[in-house]
Amino acid sequence: MTTSLVANARDGAETQENKESQANLKAALARTATRSIALYFSRPVRLFRPSKVSGWQSLRSLASKEGSALTPGFVRSLVKDQGLLVIPRHFIPPMLVNALLGTVLWATYTESSSLIEPYLNQHPTMTAALSGGIAGGCQAIVAAPAENVRLLLEGGSGYHSWSHAWRAVFKGTETELRSSSRERAIEEARQVRSWMKDVGEMAGRGWNGWGWGCAKDITGFAIFFSIFEVTRRVALQARERATNFIRAQFSTDESVLRHSPKIFHGMILVSGGVLAGLAYELAGRPWDHARRIVHIHNLQTPAAAYSPWVSIARKSREDGLHAFFRSPLPRIVESEQLTIALRTLGRVGPWGVGFLVWEAFGPGLQN
Repeated sequence: MTTSLVANARDGAETQENKESQANLKAALARTATRSIALYFSRPVRLFRPSKVSGWQSLRSLASKEGSALTPGFVRSLVKDQGLLVIPRHFIPPMLVNALLGTVLWATYTESSSLIEPYLNQHPTMTAALSGGIAGGCQAIVAAPAENVRLLLEGGSGYHSWSHAWRAVFKGTETELRSSSRERAIEEARQVRSWMKDVGEMAGRGWNGWGWGCAKDITGFAIFFSIFEVTRRVALQARERATNFIRAQFSTDESVLRHSPKIFHGMILVSGGVLAGLAYELAGRPWDHARRIVHIHNLQTPAAAYSPWVSIARKSREDGLHAFFRSPLPRIVESEQLTIALRTLGRVGPWGVGFLVWEAFGPGLQN
């Protein structure tokens, strides 16, 4: 009897210890997750950094090869044919590439800011623009092969994997654009195929064409970081004024006073991030158009002929400067995509929504 009681007591003590250990482990994991989220959201500019490559590009290229648009039905059929692993195969490699490029960008931006800020302490927007330009240029040099992969994928050559596209860039594998397996209107198909062939052939090998990417990212990230810096300061001022206004109008409602200014602050930051991303895309279009003009010039004109810059100047006179800022996609391709409103909303993404929730109900940003 006594032995049984002792055994039961020992088992009860061990069970209690196991429960306490599990509780401590869960608490530690919760603290780690909270700190990780806080670290991730503490620099909201990182949430809206334009990426060089994405899984959607390879899926869109694969859909073009099959003569289809990138639709939920196409993705379902792809998963049915190749299994669920086809999704991570298309999305994990670009995520790793973007993480590497992001590390280069943020490290260079931080170092550049620390060097420039003492000389331009009273001009934070200029500091952000100069640091962003330097960081963008450094990232572009590292990202030149990724930029060529992007051009190959946008060229619609239909690479079945990221490794296939990377091998084409570094080994110089020549590819041909396959004709569509589905009949389309002749004029529309000719327009799409001509555009994709031009873009695909424009891609260099390895680090070829790095100068175009460097000029594009210097311009784009200088604008991107300066817009976000202005947005950050506007959001801080708006939060202070909103706090004073709400305190005067709803002084007895502690919940409204606590959350409303932070929601307002987060919405301005997210809007600024979306605007900065759109500005980056718009600033990069002239460089992509110029690169395409020079590429066509080099194919059609002997090396001893006039400079390719003459072709760029002639094109600007014929079509106007605004033509360099148009979307490089043909109109028929654009009509198959989502509306501008949905595309803009897509730039917010789950990370933007998560930041709004964290800013409204979490500790939020202090400055």
